[in-house]
Amino acid sequence: MPTLPTPLHVALRNAVATRFGQPLRYPSHCDALEAELRRAAGTTGRRLSPSTLRRFFGLVEKEGGYHLHTLDTLARYAGHPDFAAFGQAVTRQAATDYPAQVTDIPELLAMERLAPPERLLLGYFLGRVTRPAVPTGPATPLALRLAAHPAGQEYFVESFVDMAHLNGAYGEVLTHYLQHKRTPEAQLFGHGTLFVGEFLAEDEPAWQRRLAQLLALPVPAETHAFPRGRRAFAEIMGAWSATPGQPLPASLLMRLREQAAAVPRTPMPPPAMPAFYNLFPAGYHFFVAEALLLSAQFEELHTWLEYTALAFPELATLEHNVYNELLRAFQAVARLRTQPTESAVAYAPAVFRPEESGWLLDYYQVHLWLVQLHFAAAADTSETERLLALVQQFAVRHGMPFFERAARQIAPRV
Repeated sequence: MPTLPTPLHVALRNAVATRFGQPLRYPSHCDALEAELRRAAGTTGRRLSPSTLRRFFGLVEKEGGYHLHTLDTLARYAGHPDFAAFGQAVTRQAATDYPAQVTDIPELLAMERLAPPERLLLGYFLGRVTRPAVPTGPATPLALRLAAHPAGQEYFVESFVDMAHLNGAYGEVLTHYLQHKRTPEAQLFGHGTLFVGEFLAEDEPAWQRRLAQLLALPVPAETHAFPRGRRAFAEIMGAWSATPGQPLPASLLMRLREQAAAVPRTPMPPPAMPAFYNLFPAGYHFFVAEALLLSAQFEELHTWLEYTALAFPELATLEHNVYNELLRAFQAVARLRTQPTESAVAYAPAVFRPEESGWLLDYYQVHLWLVQLHFAAAADTSETERLLALVQQFAVRHGMPFFERAARQIAPRV
């Protein structure tokens, strides 16, 4: 049995995982693939044992090579006539500047020579180039292919979280992603994010269905702070909508504290990296704070942000990060609304480097306008009307009328 070169091995693993819909990380995945190979027309019903598949995907140690029958079967499953044709496709990439295992743009994100921060930056670039000019426009074919590719899912869909296009292209990408990545964390992430778009669109039947589906999903202990935070956001907004103008149930606030204590810690982002959510240490706490701001629960917001500062002292020294600056802006509003005599100075938003945060700010800019609107309305300045107009334009352009309603509740007299 010939030994398979590492680049070809990696490329074939990635190609099979793309067809399968997710990385093969567990023995149960190999069992499912074995059954699928027997059914797939492209493999002519040839059988590979689960033990062979576990060796091929590195779940058990193996020395030596693989039978050509094994390689042909996997190559056919991945969409090639046989392993020789697969090898030729890989070899054709040698004329490019990329390593030989890269056979397509989505697979570019799976390059072994790239460190995770480099993959994040590449996913960020792909997010920018696949973004439609119209916020409610359809997704590009490349974006949908990335949503079906394991590396594209991790470094594009789950990192380039394009909230401004949530009721358009990015929502379509998320729906495609959910069909291909069935892990509990992915389902929590996808449905939690889609809830935000439906809620901001004020499509109550849709977000009510999504909320019930979201709350029924399991939350494994290792689940990342971001999907946990989106779930908490949905719980808060759902409870607030049921009794608008009333305080949130004390039992819900207590449960959020308990959940926060169980969230895995996320490290601080490295220098010069864009503000990806999965590199922000207080992701869960951010989304709870966002929900408390939008639901006008200012006392609870003030208490929550004090709790966040104690839990994450490193945030005091984290600069040029959109999420952290937004938390500071939310704190300014909480102080204004709970301690107005101590908040006479209007909030001045931080200046962000566009190359690091522009893709976030087109969504979160509306949050900063709402923050400034709180101060303008409290001081009864001429800025109030201008800010209201900006929020209204955003709400119409992005299909998110909730923001306009929230703004008019802040400044009802305009």
